[in-house]
Amino acid sequence: MARSETSSAGLTTMRTDASARPDRGERRLRRISAWLMFIFLLQGQLGAIWDREWHYYVGRDQFWTPPHTLIYSCVTGAGLIALTVILTDTIRYYRHAPGVDDTSTVRIFYIFHAPLGFIIAGFGALQALVAAPLDNYWHTLYGIDIALWAPFHMMGVTGAMIGALGMVYIFASEATIERVSGYLYRRFLGLGVLEWGVLFLIAGIINFTFIGFLQFPVATFGPFHIPTYTIPMALAGGLGLVSVVRFTQRPGTALLMVCLLAFHTFLEGIFVPWAIRTAVVQQGLFYRVPEVPYFNVVDALLPVIFIIPALIVDSVALWRLRRGLDLAGSLRHSWIIGIIITIPELIVAPCLLLTTFNLPQVLLEQPGIDIPPDIKVQAALIAIPVFLIAGGIGTLLGANFGDVWRWNKS
Repeated sequence: MARSETSSAGLTTMRTDASARPDRGERRLRRISAWLMFIFLLQGQLGAIWDREWHYYVGRDQFWTPPHTLIYSCVTGAGLIALTVILTDTIRYYRHAPGVDDTSTVRIFYIFHAPLGFIIAGFGALQALVAAPLDNYWHTLYGIDIALWAPFHMMGVTGAMIGALGMVYIFASEATIERVSGYLYRRFLGLGVLEWGVLFLIAGIINFTFIGFLQFPVATFGPFHIPTYTIPMALAGGLGLVSVVRFTQRPGTALLMVCLLAFHTFLEGIFVPWAIRTAVVQQGLFYRVPEVPYFNVVDALLPVIFIIPALIVDSVALWRLRRGLDLAGSLRHSWIIGIIITIPELIVAPCLLLTTFNLPQVLLEQPGIDIPPDIKVQAALIAIPVFLIAGGIGTLLGANFGDVWRWNKS
């Protein structure tokens, strides 16, 4: 018995000494790179929100506008970091460095071996960088374009979303390696610093979809004119809320992620109008619309859309835990949660964005046009099932991604 206790004490001492880890160098390389890319990502998201407002209030007098400088310095910096890690880990793989093997890297192009997250993030950065000159050429041909949905805007946005998803993989894999290693690490509110990074990144992905919410793209089907912002809202909400709970295995993380999202949008709501006003004055520019940007309460309150869904997801997780059920269980019924949490989103989002409680009116928002009640009902019967399906798909994706992030170490 004494021998067992002595061995156990020795094992504990060994595992609490992080400096003795054989893979210490690899952990340091990946984590320093991850946090640097995290800073660039925050910069890029801020630049994207700023760019949307800059196009509306000022226009696009040149390529190197202040928000474009933020965006493309972010893309370049993040891309170079990803490339550096990929090349460095390829060399370390062939040298059999500790922590760099087939369990912690993936092969690409038959030669390179690198962490999956850095590969995804690097590809996203490359796509966004390629979109830049094409977008500039598009503006040269067609002039000012304040809509998000231009082809090369969407190419850049897609690249940014891919890059953000790669960042989640990076932080999640490092959190998994930390969790299963046996070494002690600091926690705050039950989460390690890398898990906090995952929550903040997923909050950033949801925040990025808000750009589309405020553009109100409209799908036209004969007499039906239906705003489609609810589709990305339902997809992002389902994916984000469910994935963080499945990843952390802790009820309450969905609501915590919404709080981080609210913090993010509030700071942006303060900074961006100030930045536009300051840049306009310093550069001697003029506004292209008869208004000056100031703090917008509605923009800052957009995370309210996800409060009730977050409480539902956390409540289901707590209910399962109290009954001894695994939070990373079967995926068969995940889509039901998606439909349930999309219903309050369909109620809260229109009320917040359009300050109306008339859901059919929101589905056919056309100022000055009187739409017959039967047309409104038909539009609702067409649109609402589509939105609910989007919510179901979002939660299925969230459950799958959350389980992968929970155990993936590459």
